[in-house]
This record gives sequence, structure tokens and C-alpha cells, in this order.
Amino acid sequence: MNEKTEETALTAAEQNLPTSYNAGVVHGFEDTHDNDIIIPRLKVIQALSPERQEGEAVEGDIINSLTKESMKGQKFIPVKQYYSNICWNPDRKAETRMLCRSFDGHIGQDDDGSVACEQCKKNKFDNTKKGRDAQPQCTAYLNFLGFFEGDPMPVVLSFARTNYNEGRKLLSIAKSLRCDAWNYGYTLEAKKVTKDGNMWYIIVPRMAGDTAASDRAIALEMYKAYHSITVQTDYEDAASESAGATDPSIEAEM
Repeated sequence: MNEKTEETALTAAEQNLPTSYNAGVVHGFEDTHDNDIIIPRLKVIQALSPERQEGEAVEGDIINSLTKESMKGQKFIPVKQYYSNICWNPDRKAETRMLCRSFDGHIGQDDDGSVACEQCKKNKFDNTKKGRDAQPQCTAYLNFLGFFEGDPMPVVLSFARTNYNEGRKLLSIAKSLRCDAWNYGYTLEAKKVTKDGNMWYIIVPRMAGDTAASDRAIALEMYKAYHSITVQTDYEDAASESAGATDPSIEAEM
């Protein structure tokens, strides 16, 4: 879809907004800096997650990383799908946790400057090696910016490593419906995975039917705000969400 066609489609969609939805300017935040706004992520709680250790959530729960609210079983409405890459420092106690980070899945930033992810290829398996040595050194994320039914707060749902296939399933289903991403919602459940004596949880989306007109109106406004900019969210603790795996090779997969 070219820029003119997309603009026409958005104008047509705006004309179909419910009259009860007020898409006017939000006042009171004129001086707010964009880098002070944190878009929360959805995270699944593992055995060693800080939220479980501190009694804020139970193992297997799915929470909003900012509010700590449980979102398990609620209807997630996707608005925009995008990719990102992060090369994590293997030393979890290091002050610098991210050695390189790409917000858009194309251009990464490390201590030496910019690097093209397609040329770097550290987020892909190395077919010239075997076992743990073949594992990607950089974590590839498949992300969905969206919100929950009746709640306009934007939130990011990410899939990586052993959870990546669930993200591909969600993307495949949403694309196959041949309509705006937000026309259908998906409930999120936690699935227990075991391998070689290790256990952890992953997020599994399930189709939950079409969405209400009021939620589609929210989705349209969110899409207009974010469709042409790079979405930035807080991944600071994402590397340890799989905490609970004791075998290094299993943890590398996660």
C-alpha cells in the first residue's frame, strides 16, 4: 500500500468511528519528552522472576511490566507487528546488559556505532557449527504493539527463542484473515514447557473473536500514532524471563 492509498484508507476508517469516541487532542502533556514514556511489555512469570520472589505475581502468570497487573486470559488486540534484535551480555551482573540493540530489526547500535543486522547475522543460527556453538548470539524478537479490550494503554507482546513459533502462529493467523490487525482479538495463556529436567513458561495466544467498534476506534488512533515511528519498550529484564532453566544450553535456547 503506497502512502496516498494508506492515507485514503485511514480517512475512510475515521469516517466510520463511533460518535461516542473522542479522538481529540489530549491536553496536559505538551512538554513531555518522548524518551520519558515507557511502553510496557507483557511478561510471563518464571520461578525466579523478581515479581514472584517479591510476591507481586505467581509463577505462570502474565503481567503488564509497568503496572504489574495480571493480563492472563484477557483479550489482546494487536495494532502493529514489528521486529527487534538484542545482543545480551552473558554476564547478568554486568552494568551494561545490552551489547547491541536494534529497535527496528534492521540497524543495531553497539559501542562502535551502527551495524546492519542483515550483515551481522548474529541473530541467526550458524549452520557451520553444531550444538550450543550454533545458537544465535543475538536474540531476535517478533513483537506486537497493541492493547487489551476496554483498556487504551499501549503494551508490547514479544516472542523470542522457544516462544518465537507462537509469535509466528499469531502473525500467520492475523495475516490470513485479510483485514486490519485489530479486527480480531486473542486471549493470552501461559503454557508450561519442560526439557531435560528444566521447566519454564511461554505465552500462547488463542483466537478470541472479533473486536467491538469502540476498541477498533482506539486501535486506529494508536496505529496513526505509531505506524510510522519506531516502537521502543523496556527490555531490561527480558533476558532473565526464562529464569529457572539450570542447564546453560537450555537457557541459551530460551
